[in-house]
Amino acid sequence: MPITIEDLKSVTYLKLENLDGGRVVNLMPLWDGTDWHQWVNLPQGLIEGKVVDVTEGDYVGRGAAKASDLFIPFIDFMWQRASWPEIIGLIVAIADDFHNMGTSVAKLRLFFDSQKKLPPMGASRFASTEIEYLVMLCRTVFDLMQEMISITWANKIQPHNAEAEQLRKRTKLPDTFSKMVLVDKKQPRTPAEMEQKYGIPKPLAEEYANLTPFFSRLRAVRDNVVHGRKGIGHVFETERGFCIIPKLPPFSQFTGWRQEHSYNENIASVLPWIADVILQTIDACNKLMGAFARVAAFPAEIAPGYRVFVRGPHNPALAQVLDVHHGGSPWWEEQPVQEPSAPPRNNG
Repeated sequence: MPITIEDLKSVTYLKLENLDGGRVVNLMPLWDGTDWHQWVNLPQGLIEGKVVDVTEGDYVGRGAAKASDLFIPFIDFMWQRASWPEIIGLIVAIADDFHNMGTSVAKLRLFFDSQKKLPPMGASRFASTEIEYLVMLCRTVFDLMQEMISITWANKIQPHNAEAEQLRKRTKLPDTFSKMVLVDKKQPRTPAEMEQKYGIPKPLAEEYANLTPFFSRLRAVRDNVVHGRKGIGHVFETERGFCIIPKLPPFSQFTGWRQEHSYNENIASVLPWIADVILQTIDACNKLMGAFARVAAFPAEIAPGYRVFVRGPHNPALAQVLDVHHGGSPWWEEQPVQEPSAPPRNNG
């Protein structure tokens, strides 16, 4: 049944006067710091119910209910200020991809823990295909994000600059990231070229250009996987974790290798590379939408004073891998997956 504005007055975290411009509300659970609250649409109207806990999904709170619950500025911004009907499905799709990243990391850990129960090289094959899936997942996020920006640019916002507004009316942005940032799918466009071709403001063009090198590397790995070329290469099984050869592509392009990542003189843990790929993908969403928000007028937050958090059953596994980026152990030996004792030092 349709929910009326009158019904929404019972949802304590909403500021209904900010709900303008045709936006819709994602009725998420609320964590008040002690208890969960959920509003349910029934024939007699919207009623508040109590829930014991949330297993997976987004929720609203002034702070995270668990240390592994992720605050991703991009997700928060989109639900708070850009939840138009045409955009909702894309927000959900990207949030699902973030959840699936955690699931992939948890599966890699499961494969590692199950090595002795599998045939020789069985865990290695499982791991390599899962890492390839993770690359394709991250690559997909860029196109979902670009489709979201294209729709928003065309129909939903107005640039702060009057000249940019005139250009916006005359120009449709591509709905794929590669068309936006590459010439003939190869040569990166300069910020000036993007400004001229698409009429976008300089700060947004510069952010696109900043993200292009990582996107191009990710795209190359994904294309190698999809088109049956080398992909990520061989994954080695060890008693400490899955390893790869850091001197070979695509891992040789990673500049964050440290001595403690090495298993021996030839191979190293794959976790630092995985953490970097995931973090850069999430960070790309945060940075690009942040630049977009600086050059265009978006509506006010519908739940001011609250933040949107992302929870999934495999967030603890994801949080442990992301901690590798900040100096955490790159090895899984004697490290059970468990809820971190403090919020992740960088969760996007």
